[in-house]
Amino acid sequence: MDQNGSPVPPFEAEEYERVAAAADIVGMSPQDFVRDAALKAADDPFVRALGKTRDRVPQLAEVFATQDTRAADTGTVAWPDPAPMGSRDLSNSHRHGHAA
Repeated sequence: MDQNGSPVPPFEAEEYERVAAAADIVGMSPQDFVRDAALKAADDPFVRALGKTRDRVPQLAEVFATQDTRAADTGTVAWPDPAPMGSRDLSNSHRHGHAA
């Protein structure tokens, strides 16, 4: 058990050896190395963003459900305008004889 009372599964022998070797390279104990790695991972912006998706997905689903996806006159699906072309795109289309 960890200090908060939650069970933490131990490393397998091979896993512990890899952690110990990595900790030794940076001059830390394996315990401090794992603790720092876990705290850095918990503070990762991507992980924080994933945690917020639980609230945002239902909101986005509601917005998309109210959007009209059909073109008014043609009865076809209305696709968004393509992304603007960058200078590389324009240069490549000119070389290949395509109109921009």
